[in-house]
Amino acid sequence: METLRFADPVTSVSYPLPVRGSARWIPSDAGTLWTLQLPLLPAGSIVTPSFAQLPDADQHYRWHLRCSGRAWTLQTVPSVRQPRQPDRPGPAPVTTHIDCFHLHETLTDAALTLQLADAAPMGRYLLTVSTRRLDIDAVAAPPSGAGLAQGPPALTQMTADADLAGRICSPTCVAMVMAHREQTSATDDWNALRDQMVTQCLDPATGMYGVWPLALRAAASQGSLGAVELFDDWREPLQVLAAGIPLVTSIRFARGGLSGAPLEQTGGHLVVLYAADSDYVWANDPAAASSETVPRRYAADEFSRAWLSHRGAAYILPS
Repeated sequence: METLRFADPVTSVSYPLPVRGSARWIPSDAGTLWTLQLPLLPAGSIVTPSFAQLPDADQHYRWHLRCSGRAWTLQTVPSVRQPRQPDRPGPAPVTTHIDCFHLHETLTDAALTLQLADAAPMGRYLLTVSTRRLDIDAVAAPPSGAGLAQGPPALTQMTADADLAGRICSPTCVAMVMAHREQTSATDDWNALRDQMVTQCLDPATGMYGVWPLALRAAASQGSLGAVELFDDWREPLQVLAAGIPLVTSIRFARGGLSGAPLEQTGGHLVVLYAADSDYVWANDPAAASSETVPRRYAADEFSRAWLSHRGAAYILPS
């Protein structure tokens, strides 16, 4: 597992995890390009890139993964209204999954390119590229505790319109982190912020609200420059929590896999993690029926499996 981070000098200092340096932008006839040569990527890996900039710009971009004359491209962000064509059936060395690449063959000389439609960012920006095994059989609970002194404001997705309530965990989690960042205490403001994030997170190509790049764009509209990162253990997540930043974590579990959760099972759900120790983690779960029941305490070993055994993805949304 490895995450490489590139940012402007201000962001390099303020981001809670180490940043390698600045990006080298290259103007071209196709827009502005940034390319990263990747290390050897074994079969069974996932590659997740992310990009955000401040001030938030209406800039279209897309990611390309290339290896040995072959290329695979993620959908444009923001996406076009017509859905992109699915991958061709049959064996493929790489498949694309809206916001990440899954590798089915080992790639030894791959390069990842970010293609911006317009000029390079004039303000702050953050580029991250995370790679890890897609699935890990055994994951460990956190070895020690580190977290926020106070949890973020609690928001539920379940009070939204019935046709949306089960689909908006991602924008609801982003709204909780943004409300925490603003230190607001007005519940009406929280709900209005949730509805605003829902509008900004709708992906016209898929009709989904959980597309990771759109969550970053929604946060950027609130002045938060963030990233999507993948983790396979608790070392770096505890550093983020110790910096006072909650994590929006992507979890999935079978029936009975997360005791006390409002969902009996899920193939994909987002919660706001704000504290952890070797026994328990504390999270705001937007699937709860009311804001009063959103704060939850989960067994650390069960939560670790639900989060880190598959993808281990999280949004990191600093101030």
